[in-house]
Amino acid sequence: MQAEIKLSPELEDALKIAINTAAQKIVDDSKSKSNKWPMYMNKGMAAKYLGISNNTLNEWIGASSVPFKKIGRSYRFNRNDLDKFMATK
Repeated sequence: MQAEIKLSPELEDALKIAINTAAQKIVDDSKSKSNKWPMYMNKGMAAKYLGISNNTLNEWIGASSVPFKKIGRSYRFNRNDLDKFMATK
């Protein structure tokens, strides 16, 4: 059985505005979150960005499964490369 609800035009418009406002807030929050992180990160920052432990990141580095650059003894991680990498997980 399916129920149908009739809304007044005013209530329908108010709901549309509320939904659009909520959707825009999600987009804005998403954009501001990505701006909080620098383009290049060290190991500690990269682990926090990915939401994993330092040990897990070390394992991924050892297996060469996560994209990184090694400069001397330092590791650097590009935020865009990490996003692409996580999208495939």
